Amino acid sequence: MVSLDRVSDLASITTEEDMKNDEELLQPLDRSIEEYAYWEQQIDAVQTLLVGKRIMNVHMLRKGIESIDKSIYNKLSYYERWAISIAKRCLESGILTQEDLNKKYGPPLHSTDEQLFHVGDKVRVHHENYATRWIKPHLRTPGYLYGKVGIIERCCGSYPNPEYFAYDNTDNTTVHHQPLYRVRFNQKYIWNHYEGNANDTIDVEIYQHWLMPASEPCAPTEKDEDEGCHKHDVDHQHKDHDHDHDHDHMHEARAIIEQTAVDREGTPLPAQHLSESLVSALIDKNIINREELRKQIETNQMAGVEQRGANIVVEAWLNPEFKKRLLKDGTNTIMEFLKLDKIKNDLVVVENTDKIHNLIVCTLCSCYPRQLLGIPPGWYKSRSYRVRAPRNPRSILKEFGTILPNDMKIQICDSTADLRYLVIPRRPENTENWSREQLLSIVTRDSMVGVCDITL
Repeated sequence: MVSLDRVSDLASITTEEDMKNDEELLQPLDRSIEEYAYWEQQIDAVQTLLVGKRIMNVHMLRKGIESIDKSIYNKLSYYERWAISIAKRCLESGILTQEDLNKKYGPPLHSTDEQLFHVGDKVRVHHENYATRWIKPHLRTPGYLYGKVGIIERCCGSYPNPEYFAYDNTDNTTVHHQPLYRVRFNQKYIWNHYEGNANDTIDVEIYQHWLMPASEPCAPTEKDEDEGCHKHDVDHQHKDHDHDHDHDHMHEARAIIEQTAVDREGTPLPAQHLSESLVSALIDKNIINREELRKQIETNQMAGVEQRGANIVVEAWLNPEFKKRLLKDGTNTIMEFLKLDKIKNDLVVVENTDKIHNLIVCTLCSCYPRQLLGIPPGWYKSRSYRVRAPRNPRSILKEFGTILPNDMKIQICDSTADLRYLVIPRRPENTENWSREQLLSIVTRDSMVGVCDITL
């Protein structure tokens, strides 16, 4: 007998207890977010490009996703799971080494009580471009110290690393400790145009992984075109200089940019940094290039804009012979109609009638007719939709304002492998004399997934 824990679809591994107590499953679908963050669009496009280069396939993607521990899986967003799976495949295939990824992502998480520095040691703070596995700007090191040199004033002991707990906290059993130091800096060295005494200092608590011996230069990736680490030393007092760096303005501008990014994107997610690091590493290794990545993102976005699915629906409404062929052989009929050279997955077209209502879902991942409708909406990918649609479809339909007669049959189409489904929604009454353009204007993406009818 196969253990239920090994079944990978969400509908199976979700228990009745989960249905009663899981807050996500008890809440209505979140349909407020229609656009994906840029890093999510990048991961989506990278997967397509790697498939085209025969580095991976969709089955490998699924395998990697399904290998994520359930307790962690439920805490990750859809594209975070993709990023983890793609990263695993890139490492397993050898197209990226762990070192390649670490250059962008940062060194592995580790816990240590070993003190590398002692009182009186001269140390340099890493520059802001220092690769860490924690998401910026949430770093427990003030930006005004990046690249600066100070002296260890005190060894404070070993403490749990707060940067780790802020984002990578899926493992509650592991405590990542790092030695903490109080480092003393000369104020004249830190701030341009400092008006205080030349001997004034500032003490700052800094975790060990942010420090290196002052004798070591900054890594190339840590240098800033306006401010190299080599320009200053701990005893440098800006004597005999007539320069005006505008460093304070740089920090102010950087803070504004970072806050704007946070406000726009929302709270960074645990694997977002991994996603961005993965894309950067693949570009550095010439596995993909920026131009093909941009074009793929554009292609993904345009599929929905071109109204391919809507054109198919309207043609089926207007042309009974076309609809007959469409329902019998969706793939070839659509290829001919849209003048496509190829279709990535076979297409099955189903029709909503007065007796049958079709609803599309993919309980294993989120298979979707992308070539016809574009990137699937967030709610379609969500755990809640994929769990609830097969179990209680009427509750899902109700959230979209679709109330069906009790005697109407609901037919779930679970797209689990190589088929993609498109629903021909019922044509509204009183549209017999409408033009093609008028009909196109009322066909919605959601109606072609089956979560709603078309209403005028």
